[in-house]
Amino acid sequence: MPKPHAALPALVGQMLLMSLLGLSGVIFVPVLLRWVDVQLMATVLVAQVYVYYLVVFVQFGLGWSGPAALARAASPAAVALIWRSTVKAKLCLLVGPAALVFGVGYACLASGQWHLLWFVLLLAASALNSNWFLQAQYDFYSSVGYAALGVGASTLMLSSGANWHALDGTWVVLILVMPQVCLGVGSWWRACQSCANTAICAESAAVLNSLSMLRKDTPLVASQLLLLASTTSGTLVVSGLANENTTAAYAATEKFFNLSATVLVGLYMAMYPRFADWFYLKRAVYWQKTKHLMLSALMGGVLLVALLHQYGSWLMAVYLPETLAQEVLPVLLPFALWLGLCISQHVLTSYLVLAERNHMVLLANAAVLAVTVLVGYPLARHNPVAWVYGMIAGQVLALVWLLQLYCKDRKDQVVPA
Repeated sequence: MPKPHAALPALVGQMLLMSLLGLSGVIFVPVLLRWVDVQLMATVLVAQVYVYYLVVFVQFGLGWSGPAALARAASPAAVALIWRSTVKAKLCLLVGPAALVFGVGYACLASGQWHLLWFVLLLAASALNSNWFLQAQYDFYSSVGYAALGVGASTLMLSSGANWHALDGTWVVLILVMPQVCLGVGSWWRACQSCANTAICAESAAVLNSLSMLRKDTPLVASQLLLLASTTSGTLVVSGLANENTTAAYAATEKFFNLSATVLVGLYMAMYPRFADWFYLKRAVYWQKTKHLMLSALMGGVLLVALLHQYGSWLMAVYLPETLAQEVLPVLLPFALWLGLCISQHVLTSYLVLAERNHMVLLANAAVLAVTVLVGYPLARHNPVAWVYGMIAGQVLALVWLLQLYCKDRKDQVVPA
């Protein structure tokens, strides 16, 4: 495998990629809310959350286990076999259980809304997505190019649809998914080119390796689904308790803060290999750096609370139509506080993985989701957008759990007092 030339260009490439993919929530959603019927947008945004659960299922954690497998690969043929196995595994999940769940969900919840069927493109692209493979080869900028192509296509469709007054449901779905679709198909094509001249001994080997990966990654994908549910289920709850205006406003706001959280988590994941080294070699340094990370994130959240307290009304009026902005203004500050706490769940998960307590990863994410629901749902019954307080409670649980693990390491003298 090629060696990285510099860490900074790789980090810049990763940040560019996340920024481009985040444009669908930061720019396209607010613009569409001004140009498209609110009821249509609410339906599409709620459906998109459901589809994201299927996307996580189709990807099945292979983006995490794949790079680890590549690191152990002894030859280019083994590298090509691993990549081909992950694609085959995801395609099996796509045409099997994912297609069944999507079809049943559409028939039961959205029958007759044909525009939602275009989300199939997002599912297919997630099965082909080989961005993890390119990054493992230290090719960060090819994916940036494909994502930029998708953003350009979405922008062209948005402007064309507005000029032709043809922004119906099909256009809305395509505008939202095109960046991820171009990234998935483009990264797959680039990986095909990379492995084109590599011979693989037997096709059956790829199939057997695919089945082995699916068995191994089952707990990981279950944990990822629980983590996704703890951050996105608010849109689904609000859609069942509120009208279209409140649903659209909450979905757009939750999407914005989730995209911001994705940037924070991406920065943490960029530093994750160093945290892993500290965990095994210098546990005291690991906890010191973790403390600095958590305090920095929390202070950032507090500063954002202060900023939104002063300018929140104006910023939301820019981001959303005025009638929708009023729906979420009461919970804008809690969302900012949640953003400062959201890294807790990811740090807790990574600690348990590094400690090889894989069964606890599933338990931890299930506990965070349970607290989120137990606190958030009763509040949402009185005011749907108050679900965010449950999200805060879930992250507080993760933070307390981390403190308990730190105290245990001190008690066991893994960390000096």
